[in-house]
Amino acid sequence: METNIIVKTVLLLSKVTLTYSEVEDRILMSAKLDGGDVVVFWLTLRLCGRLVNELTGYLERSASRPVYVDTGLLLTCHQREVMWQHVPSEPVSLSKGALQVLPVKVVLSCSSQGAVLLFYLRDGQDAQLHMNLQKLRQWLAIVHQQYKNAGWPMDVWPEWFIQAVSDRN
Repeated sequence: METNIIVKTVLLLSKVTLTYSEVEDRILMSAKLDGGDVVVFWLTLRLCGRLVNELTGYLERSASRPVYVDTGLLLTCHQREVMWQHVPSEPVSLSKGALQVLPVKVVLSCSSQGAVLLFYLRDGQDAQLHMNLQKLRQWLAIVHQQYKNAGWPMDVWPEWFIQAVSDRN
């Protein structure tokens, strides 16, 4: 009897940079792996829309619900606070031989600790991006900026999020 065992390797993404590519009409997410290699993910409007919808919905569901405070206002305040704390860092630099992936599916896991995005690569390898709530909010703010750069429809963004980023100093 022959048994096929598939061994999956999960690579951890330690840092990501998002930029919009007008030529590709996609968001380029260059990601540094724990080992230092770089993987490039091309994120389409459709995929980004699904991620934004799921992740902002997760933030809405995970917000504490004080009796006398509007939930949208509370979420806006949380988002603004995290954006004010964001300190820009050096972008992930692209290397010529970097693996490039057009993800057709991203598996999303959310918990009280934050979110994990699982990207399928090739040859039994997956890549995971772990984000605590602060990093998740910052990542979403950067994705929102790329939406604006692209001129993509903004209807996927909830009102509380738009309110948080519209009054940025």
